[in-house]
Amino acid sequence: MFTKTSFAIVLLQCFFYFAPAQIFDLGENAPVTENGMEYGYIIRNEQIKENKGEEYSRYEIALFIANRSGCTKLYSDRKPFSTNGETPNLLATFNVSNANGKRLTAKSGTIRAKDFYINVKVKENDKEESKSVKAGFIFRNGDILKGNIVVLVPKGDRPIIQCSLGNPYELQ
Repeated sequence: MFTKTSFAIVLLQCFFYFAPAQIFDLGENAPVTENGMEYGYIIRNEQIKENKGEEYSRYEIALFIANRSGCTKLYSDRKPFSTNGETPNLLATFNVSNANGKRLTAKSGTIRAKDFYINVKVKENDKEESKSVKAGFIFRNGDILKGNIVVLVPKGDRPIIQCSLGNPYELQ
């Protein structure tokens, strides 16, 4: 049977585990640094496009996260208590709030950590063999992870981008 103290501890753990993701606005060519990670975007190309008599501003955007924390980040392949829909390597989602998604363009983009493999020795049939096994995900210090999206916004508007941080399970 739960005591009041153990119930409070379980409740606090659930609160911190299921806490909402951090969301912040990004400015054009003005990255935001959060916990040693630099989040930002650069507009690589802009054009005016017409679709069914309406004109839109079309932007090619490069999204990035730079690890400026001073240390390599290792993330677990699976989260404890995870649901099937979660992606354990999701670092951030960049949402363009004024994008319309027409003509197969994006409304958002994601950046994920890279897979991390280690070599292990396995003994099979009295024969020792070396195999590469996925150990999780890695984001090395100084690395920059990038992604590209194309968005359509109303003519004359600039993209309004918000960054929502993922919650990968970091190994200590």
